[in-house]
Amino acid sequence: MFANVEDINDLEQYHIETCMVKSDDLMKRILRVTSDHGNDYGIRLAEDSEGLENGSAFKVGHRRLLVLSVIPDEIIKIAPKDIDEMGVIAHMLGNLHKPVQVEAGKITLLFDPVVVKTLDQKQVEYTVEKAQLAEPLRYVDLTNGK
Repeated sequence: MFANVEDINDLEQYHIETCMVKSDDLMKRILRVTSDHGNDYGIRLAEDSEGLENGSAFKVGHRRLLVLSVIPDEIIKIAPKDIDEMGVIAHMLGNLHKPVQVEAGKITLLFDPVVVKTLDQKQVEYTVEKAQLAEPLRYVDLTNGK
């Protein structure tokens, strides 16, 4: 990976091709994409790379970049009222085996009608919205990084 497009200072010096990817594609190490110019590219990440994200940019020629843009997903956003509700929601989502993102006291996960029904039954407040995820939602890693 060259960089994230936001970290490139002289961006105006490049011809940019964009390809739209699903948020799930960000977890892949090998990815085939077609750019908005109709060009096909193969992306293969090294095993020790950090992974893809919205805005990942790859140098594909002299002064040419390929930039990944994530297609907005329908997501559920939950802002628990207190730590007790956070624990109950986390336990419930864990039992449903859903990948989530927890940031600034809010839980984000991809839309799922089973989750919505469960949240409604438990009278948990949530919103459903379209959002472009910067990085893929992940399952909990219980291996301690091994």
